Amino acid sequence: MRKPTIDELLDQVGSIYELTMLAAKEATRLRLRDRETEQPLQNALDRIAEGKVKGKYLGPEEMEEYEEKERERREAAAAMRERTIIPPPPPPPKKK
Repeated sequence: MRKPTIDELLDQVGSIYELTMLAAKEATRLRLRDRETEQPLQNALDRIAEGKVKGKYLGPEEMEEYEEKERERREAAAAMRERTIIPPPPPPPKKK
């Protein structure tokens, strides 16, 4: 699938600012649904160009859900770092 042009995107929204906000929020929404999605911003721009997304911003409930998932992800990453023990390098060989 080809990438939408800026003109195609601006036909769907009123301004560059609105496009930026809408694309960022739609990408966040896509990421909420599927953490493993590849290129969420490109997918968001494609959806905007196709007219599937119009002025949908994250509501308070969605923002809470996003923040909770991000908090859980950060806690899991921190726990993983704590469990990962990297042994110190061996001492250099002694010269005779």
